[in-house]
Amino acid sequence: MKKITTMITFVVLFAFAIITINQPDTEQMYAKQNHEYVHKSAGLKQVQVDNIKQAAETKDITHEEIVKLTDTFMDLLVQEIDDHYKVVRFDTKEELLNAFEPYVVKDAVKPYIDYYYEEKEDGLYIVPTETPPWFEKDEDYEKESKDNKVIITQSNENELYGPYTIEIVFEKIDGTWKIANISHE
Repeated sequence: MKKITTMITFVVLFAFAIITINQPDTEQMYAKQNHEYVHKSAGLKQVQVDNIKQAAETKDITHEEIVKLTDTFMDLLVQEIDDHYKVVRFDTKEELLNAFEPYVVKDAVKPYIDYYYEEKEDGLYIVPTETPPWFEKDEDYEKESKDNKVIITQSNENELYGPYTIEIVFEKIDGTWKIANISHE
């Protein structure tokens, strides 16, 4: 009986030794798997970041952004004046033009400033007249996207101008939407 017990013990120890020798190094295996996971994870994160950047770059301008830019344009165009039509906040056309810079490309607003304002020795004066035909935020419009530009076209009618169509081009410049061109007929 003693021989059988010794023999079984020997066989079990021998089997255990063989299993242990043939077992891969779990620390190395874990490190390799972790390394592969980190690389896959980093690659996935980079793909996600690239996708987010691409979506942000190609994202169309929203209705709210259009309304904000068109309202800001008109708010800046119609300046506060005194009893003699002298502009209160700005002394020159250049100062007024610079106020539009975060919202409108200079070439798009300059014709409006030249038409509606007059520079005199003692300051800037508004020419008393009506505001131009403009975008109506509560009316329908068409929107077309091209490159980093969005063109909106809207047909309206009012008592002063009758029926008119306004086209406003918005361009994404340095990650910010700006009015790039305005035309109406």
